[in-house]
Amino acid sequence: MTIQIQIDDKTLTVPEGLPVRKAALKNGIYVPGICGHPDLPPAREVQWSEQVYRGEEIIIGDFSEEKTGDDGNCNLCLVSVEGMDGLVRACQTKAEEGMIVHTTGDEVKRARQEALSKILAHHPHACLACAQREGCSLTQCSSNVPEDERCCILLNRCELGKIVDFIGLPDGTPKYKPEGLPKFTSDPFFERDYNLCIGCLRCVRICRDVRGVDVLGATLKDGRIWIGTTKEGNLQESYCRFCGACVEVCPTGALLDKPDSKPVQHGGSAPCIEACPAGIDIPAYIRRIAANDYAGALQVIYDRVPFPGILGYVCFHPCEDVCKRDNLDDSLAICALKRFVYENAPRDSLDKPTKAASTGKKVAIVGSGPAGLTAAYYLARAGHGVEVFEATAKLGGMLRNAIPTYRLPESVLDDELQPLHDLGVTFKLNAKLGQDFQLKDLLNEKFDAVLVSIGTSGSRRLNVPGEDIAGIVQALDFLSAIRHGEGGKLSGKIIVIGGGNVAIDAAMSARRLGADDVTMVCLEALDEMPAHQWEIAQATSEGVKIKPGWGPQEFAESGDNAIKATFKRCVQVFDDQGQFSPQYDENDTIELEADRIIIAIGQQVEAEGMDSQNDLKLLPAGMLAVNPETLETDIPGVFAAGDAVSGPTSVIDAIAAGRQAADSIDRKLGGRGIEEEPAPDELNLDPFLGIDEDFHSRKPVRPILAEPQERVKSFGVIEGTLSTADAEAAALNCLRCHLRANITPAFLPPDKWQPLTEDNVADIPVCEGVYQIADASKKVTKIVGTADVKGGLLDECDSQPQGTLFCWEEDRMYSKRESELIQLHLQQYGEMPGGGGDDDLDDLF
Repeated sequence: MTIQIQIDDKTLTVPEGLPVRKAALKNGIYVPGICGHPDLPPAREVQWSEQVYRGEEIIIGDFSEEKTGDDGNCNLCLVSVEGMDGLVRACQTKAEEGMIVHTTGDEVKRARQEALSKILAHHPHACLACAQREGCSLTQCSSNVPEDERCCILLNRCELGKIVDFIGLPDGTPKYKPEGLPKFTSDPFFERDYNLCIGCLRCVRICRDVRGVDVLGATLKDGRIWIGTTKEGNLQESYCRFCGACVEVCPTGALLDKPDSKPVQHGGSAPCIEACPAGIDIPAYIRRIAANDYAGALQVIYDRVPFPGILGYVCFHPCEDVCKRDNLDDSLAICALKRFVYENAPRDSLDKPTKAASTGKKVAIVGSGPAGLTAAYYLARAGHGVEVFEATAKLGGMLRNAIPTYRLPESVLDDELQPLHDLGVTFKLNAKLGQDFQLKDLLNEKFDAVLVSIGTSGSRRLNVPGEDIAGIVQALDFLSAIRHGEGGKLSGKIIVIGGGNVAIDAAMSARRLGADDVTMVCLEALDEMPAHQWEIAQATSEGVKIKPGWGPQEFAESGDNAIKATFKRCVQVFDDQGQFSPQYDENDTIELEADRIIIAIGQQVEAEGMDSQNDLKLLPAGMLAVNPETLETDIPGVFAAGDAVSGPTSVIDAIAAGRQAADSIDRKLGGRGIEEEPAPDELNLDPFLGIDEDFHSRKPVRPILAEPQERVKSFGVIEGTLSTADAEAAALNCLRCHLRANITPAFLPPDKWQPLTEDNVADIPVCEGVYQIADASKKVTKIVGTADVKGGLLDECDSQPQGTLFCWEEDRMYSKRESELIQLHLQQYGEMPGGGGDDDLDDLF
């Protein structure tokens, strides 16, 4: 049932019984309050803890009531209601039909300031009263305020400070006396400084009532609220989940994120999602695994990518590099969890890929690597006819021709490609661009769009003497021969030149073909190699040796079919701009002998066949030029994606590019694009965490690797799939840091900057003070002290351009305040407001 009430001369229709403060805030009328928060139960309902801990200190309460009651209220929301005696709390007073509420007035202001004075009695506030606080460095104080009496780094940004500005610092507020309360800086993620705590109880309520973790508690002693942990010891010993919710709702700097803690901002995403090129909702599928819902977890992955199995085996998992759990012990095994659900989820309970009605449009996709196959999947689902042209006899591109089976079993690849057949995608094998067909042929065959996703199957050459000697091969040719059963046996000494992923795979494959002596030689230092550290560790554990910091100078035949390789010392790989520009010491050389040398220094678009595609523009680096937003080439209707555009990256990058290309092509063909967001995952958004006493003692989970001496005997898979117990344990270790992004921001006082309009100026009383004028970006162009603020601003309305902003403050010493604000502006920006010159400075001084 709705009723009508009046707040500050505004008639509002609101639900009956809605607290007056909520009614006001919902209708744009600000009523201050620091104990209240949109996501929290009332502060007066908090149950006192018998005792709380601050490190080794125990604070035992002396309360008489079980709950906080009036002791928990900040009393900043006091308002007057006609017909009621005295002032009432807007957070507790329920709306009734015909109620008339006043949120301003001298009595209200005095009462709020009195309540604010009590709050500030135990919080540093000298900086809040300082006229020079804007732009203050917090390192040097012109007023000589002792450091322990100054505000924290949130000065000018914290919620309490904004409320002080709105209510006004009360005259006669007692000076803050430092109490030397404990400050904890050694815990992960955030710091606790009890000198800045105002006892608002927000952290206690969100930890206990919303998260269900109950790490923080409050007690009443000597009429004052004391916050601490509910258990003795540090936060880990209190079973803290480090979700960051307490920091998010803290209105002061008492709880503060550490600079390197990567907090998830409101409305943002967890670091793992941000790092994933395809934007997979990683916390959602991990939450499903923890709840034993494997089908649900796999469905979450399918919502963003078509090949979870392939990714579960070969993704380089950039998500794990940014996982916040690493600050505690180790990042989650995110990729291994993806593989686990791919292999364990009941497929019959998954949603089958749907296919829209036929659009009558046809798309040709050149290349069947991860980018092309991803685009084919989404375009087929969008209702387009899709035909894929593959240069070799089997689908998969580099997935089939270069990645060793010890990383990606052929059976997984075949299984993942089946949905493409089910969706009606057709394939033309042994059809190579430039040799068996031309782009113009496809366009003439009435394809409505073409996607070129041919990858980077061309190998880069060293361009050094002797490079064409028999026994020197390119890594891609070497790996492809192995995948096609033509690798043969190796013996003697093998040198692999290069330090990236392909070089690692070439070296490890050489070991599996029988070579006992395999050495990698690369330009980079060991910790600068492009290969991932876990790949390097795998290779060295199998006996691969690495000689970092050397570049090839020349090759020569050395009898008995051996090759003598001369290397020169590399002293710098990249220039000051980060561009690849190796520098050498030509006088510092070494010679190595080898029976075979494998070159793995990078890939590019294969030149053969591209010569005839005259309209396709190649960049100097050998990649295809496209519009970065749409991936369309200079040829209308022809798009390009994957490694052919970006250069060699990773499977997950290629899949993300394929999805982007499909979206652009669908829009080009009249569709709405395929980038539809899945429905919110309610289980993943549940804010409740609960107490987990094993959260910190549970060991990090990693997949079990086959023993090096055994795995070099075959091309069997190196990494095992997680057991059910390990997968669930790993999933339970997730911090669920994404939940912080869903916390509703506290209501803040209105922005002091308002559009300069006569209507806004009309609300200002006639008074002495200072006003500031700024452009739309809030760059101040004018600061004026005047005996009539309202009159001055009305004059400005006639002379300032549309979009101008203003703010003002009442001050009887307006000339002095004008000078202070101008000097602050000079300190911060190095110029007068509006860019004024020396004449303005002369006027000021």
